[in-house]
Amino acid sequence: MNIFDNQVRIKIICIAAVLATGLISEASMAADPKIDLQVVQTSNGYKLEFMNSECPGDPAYLGCVNVAKGSKNWIQWELDDTASQDGWVLEDLRLSWSDQRLTNCIVSDFDVNPNTGYARDFRVQGNGKYGKLRDENDCEFAYEVNYLISARNKHSGDTADSDPIIRNGGRN
Repeated sequence: MNIFDNQVRIKIICIAAVLATGLISEASMAADPKIDLQVVQTSNGYKLEFMNSECPGDPAYLGCVNVAKGSKNWIQWELDDTASQDGWVLEDLRLSWSDQRLTNCIVSDFDVNPNTGYARDFRVQGNGKYGKLRDENDCEFAYEVNYLISARNKHSGDTADSDPIIRNGGRN
């Protein structure tokens, strides 16, 4: 047995010990969800179209995010290269609009401004190509919420958006 085998064995034992003590749940070690986006021209203008992240119960509908019970993750979005090269940038993310109601869970899990529904901590990076939002998933029970992600073309001023769901598993 070489040093590398011993290092791997020690790491596995440490992870197993942490999981066994309950300090970190297996769900909290899950990979951060990443949703790939493209901009599509429609008869009414433009829309953001999702390229992955199937919705539960409706695999033809994309863009949904499932966050496992007990998990805290960054949810990430990325525009494809064509959209970025054409001048599209991610702009904002809302968890409430028109008749959608904000609950205390949504406000706290996503750091949402309760008056506007905008996620205050939606971080746009990479010249607008990437965006991410922390999901604390700390509500006692599971819930679903629609989100509206928006992009803007910095050359033309055109906008595009889409509104799938986030399903939070809760902490219990």
